[in-house]
Amino acid sequence: MTPVYDFIVVGSGAGGATVAKELSSAGKRVLLLEKGKEMPPGTESKAYSVIRSGVEIWLAECLGGTTTVSMGNAVRSRIGKRLDPYFEEAERELGVVQMPLDKMGPVSRQILELSDEWTPMPKCIDFSKCRSCGSCAYGCPHGAKWSSIRYLNAAESSGCRILTGIYVDKVLIENNRVIGVKVWGGKSFRSKTVILCAGAIETPRILLRSGLRAGSGLFVDTYVTIGGLKRGAKFNKEVGMPFYMIRGDHLISPHFSSFLWNLMRKMGIDATPSDIVGLMVKIRDHPAGVVGIETVEKFSTEADLNELDKGRKEATGLLLELGVKEGTIVEVHPRGAHPGGTCSDLVRSPEDPETDVESLFISDASVIPGPFGLPPMLTIIAISRRLASLLLGRT
Repeated sequence: MTPVYDFIVVGSGAGGATVAKELSSAGKRVLLLEKGKEMPPGTESKAYSVIRSGVEIWLAECLGGTTTVSMGNAVRSRIGKRLDPYFEEAERELGVVQMPLDKMGPVSRQILELSDEWTPMPKCIDFSKCRSCGSCAYGCPHGAKWSSIRYLNAAESSGCRILTGIYVDKVLIENNRVIGVKVWGGKSFRSKTVILCAGAIETPRILLRSGLRAGSGLFVDTYVTIGGLKRGAKFNKEVGMPFYMIRGDHLISPHFSSFLWNLMRKMGIDATPSDIVGLMVKIRDHPAGVVGIETVEKFSTEADLNELDKGRKEATGLLLELGVKEGTIVEVHPRGAHPGGTCSDLVRSPEDPETDVESLFISDASVIPGPFGLPPMLTIIAISRRLASLLLGRT
């Protein structure tokens, strides 16, 4: 007989891992299903999946999801006061601290001196273990950066069953009440409650295949990285995004991208990755994208392009002031690594992410309404902690 679980959680990123840990530690029977596989520490970037659209969307499809390749940024958002105590809990548990000055590299410190408007970035990094290797976005090889793998380990220790390589096809619904999920291959799992945490691309696809409306309102926090030549900088070995400055609907932050090196080589510039310094310009892009069962449409609006241009001009000026060689500055094509918003109109609110289908919940970036423009990881964890409390009758 197919086992019946109290909860089925789909996805193992910030949302799924948090919910699974909280529910299983309370003695609930939890099954977590993950599409990707487990990757050895430090190799998670091999699980990157790139969605080609007007704006490229980068995701990591593996156990732990995109948390494994995040920059460790843990910023609060302001999408609801009821999340405040859950932000506090998450910050304590993740060990969130502002990026310490003594852990910033020499180039980052030089950039810091260019303006008094920088804000230190909150990081969920144990800096006693950090080697400043510049590998945050590739998967931390030293165990310094928090990822949802830690929550998954805790959940499994509390009895949660975790299955990888499982692609959820649809949610099973009878009389407007969820009864489980069906996975590719025809197998099904039964449960009293289903929580979708597969992210802003896969969660709406599961819902669409289930006959429900979803997928509009996609934002991705579009960003470009601008950089140029500064010989011997070794900026590529510094902790990325140590601080940021917000300018209207965009932010600027120190950021290295290997694409900068590729672009400079195409220009015939003799450089190595250690000779390159870059700045990220990230905007609160308009939620004008759409996710379909087999398609993703995400383009920059005229307002988005204008906002990028504002940031580009200031970032270029900062690079020149830093001593980056004029005539070597290049720009990486627009990308996005924070897709969200695609299910925000299906739930009551991000604080109460229940759908119109009884016992079907969503707890990932898809419930965050756009435009957003901030690293969403801590917000997703806060949303998921509150949802777990609601499901356990604590709130």
